[in-house]
Amino acid sequence: MNQARPNTREKGDRLQLGLSLLLALLIGAAFLYLATRAIPLEAVRDYLGQADWGQIALAALVFLPVYAVCHGARILRWYFLVRPLGEVRPKLVHQVCAVGSMAILLVPLRLGELVRPFLLARTSKISAAGVLATVVVERVVDGLIITGLLFLGLWTYQGGASIEMARGAGAIAALIFVPALVMAIVAYRNRELSRRITMATIGRFLPSIAEKVASLLEQFSLGFEAMARRGDLVPFLVGTAVYWATNVISMWVLLRLGFGIDIGLWEMMTVMAVLVVGIMVPTGPAMAGNFEYFVAHGMGLFVPLDQGSIAGQVGVFAALLHLLQVLVIVTPGVWIMVRNRQLRVNRKTLAESQSMADRAVSDVDGGLSGPDDDQ
Repeated sequence: MNQARPNTREKGDRLQLGLSLLLALLIGAAFLYLATRAIPLEAVRDYLGQADWGQIALAALVFLPVYAVCHGARILRWYFLVRPLGEVRPKLVHQVCAVGSMAILLVPLRLGELVRPFLLARTSKISAAGVLATVVVERVVDGLIITGLLFLGLWTYQGGASIEMARGAGAIAALIFVPALVMAIVAYRNRELSRRITMATIGRFLPSIAEKVASLLEQFSLGFEAMARRGDLVPFLVGTAVYWATNVISMWVLLRLGFGIDIGLWEMMTVMAVLVVGIMVPTGPAMAGNFEYFVAHGMGLFVPLDQGSIAGQVGVFAALLHLLQVLVIVTPGVWIMVRNRQLRVNRKTLAESQSMADRAVSDVDGGLSGPDDDQ
């Protein structure tokens, strides 16, 4: 009887993961279909036959180290959010972040977001709720930066293409990230006030959900510990600036050197912002489908995709950009997992990370009692 329960749970986990994968594939397929509407496959095939592959290969070789700096900055900066929560080795945090970044990319519906907090909580003395809070803060900061860059790019846009879709996506992102930031800051400063605000707003219509939101806010306020310490805040913000700046530069280098399309860094910043807002939508493994669609949509603001030759170039650029980014993100994650069994990601890891998140949400007091660090 005792053996049947684990088997039943394991079957349930497999079924849930299978359904998630199916849903993710359907969403990704829908975006891939939209991408082929924006960039016909015939245009891509025509360009493949006349492309300068030597020039494209050279551009890819330049792209890889620039994007490696981008990914490295993303990995390094997380340590400065985690450090205020307790004593932890920087190398361990960096390894966990590299593996977690790979999981975010490859696991459908962005379920890999929970891998980082799970692995670090399992291999250190820091509470799961505290680590989960740093991930949320990181996402909110990035979301606000990208949303701001998107609106800034659209505000200065002088082209003739429609910007309504990009503006609408930015508005939705802003409606998510701005209130999240405000309420998390309120929770950090005054937990009781944040609970009263939550119950007076969401609680009027959805009291059970409001209780969960209030608990989440109390937990996620832990992630703001780094914001109160200049020694952690400054390097985190510097890492964030390097991360997004090199992201834009890498895309621009690949486009200019490999495909000869003449758009500036400012325009590429807008393309990147459109892309990042688009891939926030949970889809299938490697974000296939929505990545290509939102690259095409962003590029369509600055180049005429109704011209077959240009459309073919943009289609190949989007596919190559996606492939190279996946290569840079996956390679260090796989290398670390091969060398460290504790940091390997499998179906059991994903199921346990989901359970960890559920426990963190339901146990506020336990999540708020992480060890202090006076460094």
